[in-house]
Amino acid sequence: MLPDLLSKLYRFGLPALLLLSITAVSAQQKETPEQEETAEKAPETYEYASPAYRIERSSIKISEPVSREKLQRDDLSHYLQPANVIPLLAGPEDFITLIKNELTSNSRGVAILLPDWQQGATAANSLNYLRKVLPDQGWTTIAVQPYEKPANYPSMALKPEQQQEENNTSLEQYREKLSAMMTAVMEKAKSYPGIFLVIAQGSHAAVLTDLYQQEKVPLPNALVVLSSFMPTAEENQAYAKTLAQTELPVLDISLKRDHPLAITNASLRRAHADKEMKASYRQRILNNFTTGYYPEATLLREINSWLRSEGW
Repeated sequence: MLPDLLSKLYRFGLPALLLLSITAVSAQQKETPEQEETAEKAPETYEYASPAYRIERSSIKISEPVSREKLQRDDLSHYLQPANVIPLLAGPEDFITLIKNELTSNSRGVAILLPDWQQGATAANSLNYLRKVLPDQGWTTIAVQPYEKPANYPSMALKPEQQQEENNTSLEQYREKLSAMMTAVMEKAKSYPGIFLVIAQGSHAAVLTDLYQQEKVPLPNALVVLSSFMPTAEENQAYAKTLAQTELPVLDISLKRDHPLAITNASLRRAHADKEMKASYRQRILNNFTTGYYPEATLLREINSWLRSEGW
């Protein structure tokens, strides 16, 4: 039937291009049912050039991604000297610490370094420099590889009441883990002479301050907080009040170019410290070039200056 139609159209002088188009459309309509039938009968196996490469659908398994915490632990165990990588036990879970002994004849004490969430014990923005340089000034450093941030924190619920409830639940569970971790670290620190100095960063500084205020963790002699903040306004208000009421001497350091919440809440903590007339409190805002990265020499100078003013 199609050839007769084409011959009649040709006698009327239709261009050859139109004839080709009609032929292509007809061929496509003829092949479409076959293609649909082929798609419905997709094979359960994928065959390649050789039967040796045949793959069954049921045999394809996708592994879950490795957690950030495990990757960081594996990197520390692989790249650092085994003598410096010391695992400690906190309840049923273990964690990794990096211990570097002081290198002077006069020991000043132990500096415990706690990075922020999602950061490693050798994070290059501040604490890794202190981990390396403080032993030359008489400090034994214990850098802690922290646990991961709670999975559902901060909450993404639609209602504010539900958000607050989920945040409280997540934080309470994490506080218990952090309390066990820092208690184990303090027990390890007692095997060294001198005072105890804790340098905590980011949200860990806020959570740890709350644990100190509730006396759930043994108190150090002094506390240094770096770029500390919490994700929500309510938690930052509570943190500012807790920090102002604690009896610990506190050095509060942040950066000119820092996380927006760290910049905003530095003034809030200063106001609460003035209101509570906290004597052993000093706040410094350091100039930096790269956002979130501390000027190393200035950071060390500020810490040493403050310690001397406190009598250490």
